[in-house]
Amino acid sequence: MSKDISQAFVQFSEAIWNINAYVAEIIAQNEELNQYSSQQLQTLRIIKEHPDISQSEIAAIQGVFKTAISNRIKKLELGGLIAISSGRDRREKSVKITDKGLHLMNTSEKVIYGHLNDLLSSEFSNEEIVTFTKQLHRINQLLK
Repeated sequence: MSKDISQAFVQFSEAIWNINAYVAEIIAQNEELNQYSSQQLQTLRIIKEHPDISQSEIAAIQGVFKTAISNRIKKLELGGLIAISSGRDRREKSVKITDKGLHLMNTSEKVIYGHLNDLLSSEFSNEEIVTFTKQLHRINQLLK
């Protein structure tokens, strides 16, 4: 691995840790969001983006064990944010977001993206953000 790639990976990892800590702080300060963890909100976002997803598929996307997802799913279901039904093959349950869950996701996105926009918009041009987004997309495609 070249030194530049190694350094880029280190910087990217640190940025992800810092972004996660920043987002966790935003969530902690918001009355509507602070009853949920960043991981639970991420799980809800995955469910929103993948209707009728199974818990195993969620675990694979998040890179965690199914037991961790089961615990997150229980809390989201108790909060009325998701509904669980028979899955496509009947062996595994399917998870869907509810209207209440969609409302929470919209609130989450407004709050989190609003803070990130305030923080970053004065430091980066739209062109830089578009370029960075395209690069992230290319990396994601290569890793899939």
